[in-house]
Amino acid sequence: MNMNFKMPTTLITGLGCVGRSSANLAALGSACLIVTGASSAKRSGALADMETALKKENIRYELYDKTEQNPTVLTCLEAGEKARAAGADFIVGIGGGSPLDAAKAAAVFAANPGMSERELFSGEWKNSPLPVAAVGTTAGTGSEVTQVSVLTTSDGLKKSIRDDRLFPALSLGDPAYTATMPVSFTLSTAADAMAHCVESYFNRLANDISRTFAVRGVSLLADTFKKILKGGADSLGFDEREALYNASIYGGLAISVTGTAFPHAVGYFLSERHNVPHGTACAVFLPLFIRHNIKCEPEQAKEFFLKTGISGDELISLVEAVTPKCDVSVTEKDLRELAPRWTDNASIKKSFGVFSPEFTTDAIRQLFKKD
Repeated sequence: MNMNFKMPTTLITGLGCVGRSSANLAALGSACLIVTGASSAKRSGALADMETALKKENIRYELYDKTEQNPTVLTCLEAGEKARAAGADFIVGIGGGSPLDAAKAAAVFAANPGMSERELFSGEWKNSPLPVAAVGTTAGTGSEVTQVSVLTTSDGLKKSIRDDRLFPALSLGDPAYTATMPVSFTLSTAADAMAHCVESYFNRLANDISRTFAVRGVSLLADTFKKILKGGADSLGFDEREALYNASIYGGLAISVTGTAFPHAVGYFLSERHNVPHGTACAVFLPLFIRHNIKCEPEQAKEFFLKTGISGDELISLVEAVTPKCDVSVTEKDLRELAPRWTDNASIKKSFGVFSPEFTTDAIRQLFKKD
């Protein structure tokens, strides 16, 4: 048996969990800043539920609702400064991956006035971040249970911070908050969860417990994808949304151990340069990644498909069917500019087999170069 697992987050899920957890929020402090995007926290009902819970415990709060997709370091700095000015004891993040990741970084900035972008990414923090309470409204990110924050740097690149001090103190997961997501966005975020699970399983840092999470996540996702593809949008009821949300949590737990691998590492450029949604940007590389592991890790792949109850061809077909079309054109000039990123990339190094810069460049060329 091979296990190595740390997850210091208090995780509470289920219908109405925010309202039931007001005492957990009160344990974090008497004042907070709520970090959200422009609309999802309001539309889902999560913000209203959080405000009710905070008022119940007489917790003062202010709202920062300017988080954009793929949040910038500058946005997080602004949120952190607002939290500090408000005398916040903790941060509440509500939304998908962008607001949750922004909340984590804002918590660092709030506790460390004058900190630079370089210091943020290097982990040179004089003070520990403020505690974070995370409330997810999408089924895909898994950020509610990870020590990772993915941000857009001042030079426009997506870059991640991985530090145990970024684990949320509290994670509240109510699948009902995902009900307002359109079907297309639901599938895109779920594809991200699938990428988390598969990339974590076929990963040099994987162990028995991370693979258990990954297998459970893939099984839930595959079963739900089949239902949606067979029954269409009308088949996406609460049970299906709950399954997708739970799978997202399993994926987050898995990558909290291993981190991501090849598809995430390569997919970032699609979001940076072409504004492709994160889940889609990663999922387009997932079929190639699955085929690669079937070839270079046949015994592990055999065990994976046996445990998940799905064949390699079937999994690839499901991923391709639910991944939104990615109509992007990449030139040879683009490929030359991107090539240095595939050398000495930490996530690519965690992938099994050989993912050389030449292999990666050719994979992108085959997918996106137009004749």
